[in-house]
Amino acid sequence: MDDKLLIAVLGNYRSGKTTTWTSLFNKTVRTGKLERTLKIRNVEIPVFLINGAPLERRSELKYIMPKHDPSIVLCSFLYHKNVKANFDYFINRNYEIYLQWLNPGYEDEHDKTLFYNIGIINYLMQNNALVSVRNGKHNPEPRVADIREYILGWYLTRTAQTDD
Repeated sequence: MDDKLLIAVLGNYRSGKTTTWTSLFNKTVRTGKLERTLKIRNVEIPVFLINGAPLERRSELKYIMPKHDPSIVLCSFLYHKNVKANFDYFINRNYEIYLQWLNPGYEDEHDKTLFYNIGIINYLMQNNALVSVRNGKHNPEPRVADIREYILGWYLTRTAQTDD
C-alpha cells in the first residue's frame, strides 16, 4: 500500500463536518488548491483539505484534488446514497482511510444514534477503513484530538522510515 492517508468526516448536512476542520486548524479554513501545513505538537505536517463535501459542492473529486496525490487528505463527506463513489476515488488510489462518522450530527433531530441503510460503513470496513462514530452534538475537541493524534502517529511513523 502506498503511504497515503485520508482523514474523512462523514455526516448529514450541518452535522459538524466544517466545525471539525475549524477546530483542527484553530481557524476558519476553506478548500484550497495547494497543500497547507497542519501543526501538531510542533510538528509541521503537509495536508490537503477539502472542506465542503463534494456532493454538497456538486463537484467531482477529480476537479477538486490536485494533479498529484497528496500524502494526507482531509475531506468532508455527505452521508448520501451516492457517497460511495467519492470513497472509491480514494480507495482506488490506495489511501488508508480513517473515518469519523458524526452520528448524530449537530442538527440531526434526535439525540439517539441514527441508523441508515445505504451500507457505506460496511463497505468502508470491508476496504480496511478505521471507522469511529462520534456525536456531532458534543464539543468537537475530543474527536478533533483523536484526529490530531492519528495524523501525528501516522506521519511520524512514515517520516521515521524515510530517515533510516
